[in-house]
Amino acid sequence: MSQAVTKIKSRIKSVSGAYKVTSAMKLVSTVKLKQWRNKMIAHKEYTSEIDDIVDLLFSYCNSSSSPFFQINKANKKLYLVISSTLGLCGSYNNNIFKVSDAEITEEDDAIILGGKGITHYKNGDFTSIEGFEEYSSVEDKELVEKISKYILNEYIKGTYSEIHIIYSEYKNSLVFLARDYQLLPLTNNAKERKGYPPLMEPDSKTLVEQIVPFYLRSVIYSKLLESAVCEQGARSNAMENATNNAKELLDGLKIEFNKARQAAITQEIIEIVAAAKAI
Repeated sequence: MSQAVTKIKSRIKSVSGAYKVTSAMKLVSTVKLKQWRNKMIAHKEYTSEIDDIVDLLFSYCNSSSSPFFQINKANKKLYLVISSTLGLCGSYNNNIFKVSDAEITEEDDAIILGGKGITHYKNGDFTSIEGFEEYSSVEDKELVEKISKYILNEYIKGTYSEIHIIYSEYKNSLVFLARDYQLLPLTNNAKERKGYPPLMEPDSKTLVEQIVPFYLRSVIYSKLLESAVCEQGARSNAMENATNNAKELLDGLKIEFNKARQAAITQEIIEIVAAAKAI
């Protein structure tokens, strides 16, 4: 019976160690989630102003004259797939992979961001664009700028018919949805405005050529930022569930330990009494 007690004590020690680790990671991910969410909210206010300016410009310009609105005749598409570099974030990456597996074909190209995505698509059927493997966070501004320039230049050259971003959309702290967002070509959904058009200097075509690349970089950054928020949220939820499971397991092991210890004590008393009677 003492062996059973020793075995249970060993299990309690192991589970207690896991409980401490998951509790610490839960606290860290919760703090990071709050920080990233504040950045996302602040950036949404910024992008909202940009969207208003772009809508106003598109309302009074001939969008057909810009290459960003034209559909290229290329036979392949480019996908920017945003995954995580670190693990322990629940189904975050699996949801991304489900969407990308369904959308990306053998003829398409893809830029895979995040170590988990690179590992998952190591032997993928599509062509993976190299040069962006070092991406680990949206805070790497130089690499984000490099990604934006590559996407814009390749579309202007007519390499791809469409360019998409597969990312995680943030709903709340518990719900994150994998989305396929078409970045290019742009669609002019601006509403027609009544009244006199604003004065555009030097002209609307030049303004579109200058503001659209800036607008697209802002969109790419916002999707990367939103994915970072979802990653931290998914990791916080996963660690909370792991911590709760470890606590339940510990409670069960403690009850089992007490029963085993009481049984061992009872057995020892029986043996002592039996020995005394035998004498």
